[in-house]
Amino acid sequence: MVHKVVNKLNENNRYDVIIVGGGMVGAATALGLAQMGFNVLVVEKNVPSVEWTEQQPYQLRVSALTRASENILKNLGAWQGIAKRRYHAFTSMRVWDEVNPGEVIFSAAEMDEPNLGYTVENDVIQAALWEQLQAHDKISLCLNESLADVKLYADYAEVIIGETTWQTPLLIGADGAFSKVRELAGIAVEEHSYQQCAVVGCVKTELSHEDACWQRYTANGPFAYLAMSDNVSSIAWYLPEDKKQWALELDDKAFANELEKASGFRLGQVLEVSQRGAFPLVRRHAKHYVLPHLALVGDAAHTIHPQAGQGVNLGLLDAAALVETLSQARQQGKSWGRQSVLRKYERWRRGDNAIVQRSMEGFDWLFKQDSEIKQQIRKPFLSLANRMTWVKNWLMGQALNGREALPNLAKRD
Repeated sequence: MVHKVVNKLNENNRYDVIIVGGGMVGAATALGLAQMGFNVLVVEKNVPSVEWTEQQPYQLRVSALTRASENILKNLGAWQGIAKRRYHAFTSMRVWDEVNPGEVIFSAAEMDEPNLGYTVENDVIQAALWEQLQAHDKISLCLNESLADVKLYADYAEVIIGETTWQTPLLIGADGAFSKVRELAGIAVEEHSYQQCAVVGCVKTELSHEDACWQRYTANGPFAYLAMSDNVSSIAWYLPEDKKQWALELDDKAFANELEKASGFRLGQVLEVSQRGAFPLVRRHAKHYVLPHLALVGDAAHTIHPQAGQGVNLGLLDAAALVETLSQARQQGKSWGRQSVLRKYERWRRGDNAIVQRSMEGFDWLFKQDSEIKQQIRKPFLSLANRMTWVKNWLMGQALNGREALPNLAKRD
C-alpha cells in the first residue's frame, strides 16, 4: 500500500520541481524529469491502486493511445506495466453517418503499420506509471494531501500543502481540468461548452469488432465502439446534455437497445453492458501555459472534444516537450524556472493543441445534422474521401505519430 513517503522528503523542503497532480500526465512528467536527474516531488490527493487481476472488470474511462504516446510510455519504462495488465491493438477505423451512404476506412495495412494504436483503460496506464514512480529514487511522493496555496516570487515558487511550505524553482500544475494550481496562479481560461455529454462504459457485442474502432455520426452526435478484447468494446455515446440522466437511468436491456440503434446495429446485438458513466463536453484553453516558476500540462492547460481520443495523447506530448525544455535549460546552465525558458515549452505546445481542438470541432460541425446544405456536402464526401488513400494516410499518420517537431521521448529508440 502506498503511503506518504516521509523519509525521502528533503529536510530543507526544497525540490528541483514540484508537480501537483499524479494522474497520467503528471506521473509521466515526473518520470521524465527524474530520468534527466531532477529531484521531483509529486503531490497527489487520491492515491491510485497499482493492484490488478485478469478478473478485474473493465473500467469506465479508456484512451486510444497513439504511436507517439506508446513511445513516450516505453521510454519512461511504463509500457511493460501496461502489457502485463490489459490493452488491445486496433488495426482500422471506420467512419460513417446515418443519413448518407459510404464510409471512410483508415487501415493500418495501407500505411504499412502494425496497428493504428491501442485502447487502454486509464486506470491501467496510471497504475503502470505509478509502479515506476514508487521505484524511482529521484521521486518523492506527498500523498493524501491537498494544495492550500501558491505564491510566485522572483526566484522561486512557494507551495503550501496541508500545513507544510515547500520551495521550488518550478511548480507544475497537472491537476486536471479544474486545476487549483491554475486558479491560484490567476491564469484565465477560454471556455466553450458543446452542450453535449459523453456516456461511457464497456459492452460485449454479438458480432466481432474486427479489431476496429467504429464511429457513426447521428442526429444526437457521434457514437463510437473502441475495440477491446473478446468482443468487448468501450463505448463513447455523445448526447445532448439534457439526455444524460435518461441514458444513465435506463435499465440494462433498454440501454443495450439504445446502443444498438445508435450504432446502426453495426456489431449486432449488445449482449452485456457494464457500469456506465457520463461527463459533460467542454473545450478549455488556458490563456497562458506558463508564468515565472510555473507551468501547466495536460487538462490543466487544455481540454478537447474527445471524439478522436486525442486528450491524453496531447497531454503526454505536453509532458515530453516540457521534460525536454527543462533538461536542455539545465544542461546549458540556465534556471529552468525562468519564464524565458518556459516560454519555449508554451510556444512548442500551445499552437499544436489549439489546432487539434479546432480540427475536432470542424469534424463535429461538418457531421452535425442541422443543415440540409451540410448533408448535401457530406453525400459525396465520404465516398470521395475513402478513395483518396494518400490523404487518409497522411491524416492518420499525423494523428498516430504526432506532428513535428516531436519531443525526443515521443520518438522510437
